[in-house]
Amino acid sequence: MRTYFGSDRIDTQYPAHAVVAVGNFDGVHLGHQAILREAQAHAARLGLKTTVFTFSPHPTFELRPETPLKLLMTYEEKRLQLEKLGVDFCVEETFDNAFAKTSAHDFFFEILKNRLHAKVIMVGEGFAFGHKREGTDEMLRKFCEQTQTELHLMKPVQVSGELVSSSKIREELNRGDLKKAQALLGRPFFYRGEVIHGDKRGRTIGFPTANMKCEEKFPLLPGVYATTVFWRNQEFKSVTNIGKRPTFQTESQNLNLIPLRIETHILNENFELYGEWLELRFHERLREERKFNSIDELKAQIESDIILANQHLNARNF
Repeated sequence: MRTYFGSDRIDTQYPAHAVVAVGNFDGVHLGHQAILREAQAHAARLGLKTTVFTFSPHPTFELRPETPLKLLMTYEEKRLQLEKLGVDFCVEETFDNAFAKTSAHDFFFEILKNRLHAKVIMVGEGFAFGHKREGTDEMLRKFCEQTQTELHLMKPVQVSGELVSSSKIREELNRGDLKKAQALLGRPFFYRGEVIHGDKRGRTIGFPTANMKCEEKFPLLPGVYATTVFWRNQEFKSVTNIGKRPTFQTESQNLNLIPLRIETHILNENFELYGEWLELRFHERLREERKFNSIDELKAQIESDIILANQHLNARNF
């Protein structure tokens, strides 16, 4: 997949005509995947390439800065996922104050038609575009008719009667329902990051952990999870703690000021992972994080966590 960081940077390697899917694509969930499959089907029918036109940062950061938003994927992860799904070109537009003032007319004619060479446009129903979201489905349909551009307004995908959306997935993750989130995403929620040096406490009590340095994205609830680690094209069962390790904090420390840590223990393995990049996939939340009265009590609980994690992962055929 070839990526352009701005529609004004498109070069001669970009095709004369393309099927263009437009959206934020945060999480690249089942609804997004349906749009991409449809785009690729039309591209195959017409002998064209597929382009995803998306935004960085997410428009919410510019339009509603007072409303904090945690993304389901980093921008790099989104690009990697789009490439895995067979997208030919990705145009990542900078969504800043200047771009936010682009009229619906200019968004369509200057960007989608003149720069992206859209022969077919794929968007979800209710797609709003242009300054102050002035562009509607009806306006988009009118513009496409004027330019003989094929338009497909995709209906929302449903899973078990629930509409698939990035906001719905965040809601399920906030509730700790990893299974539901995975059903809507079409794959496990994951963190991808570098293994960094910790204080090696896990190793001293018999449970060495990989401490991950992750890009800022949606924060899972503190607690213990059944997880798998994807590393060097292999997947390993693991149990992961997200939290502040209250057992090792003193009474005088303010837990609110201590950052969350992500520590994963790979089952039945003892790899040297410092500096390596892992993808940590979350499958089940086993329990809340809590403070233990002694190291022996903590060790006994970790052993129970490992047994329970194994049970959940074996049930999923890991």
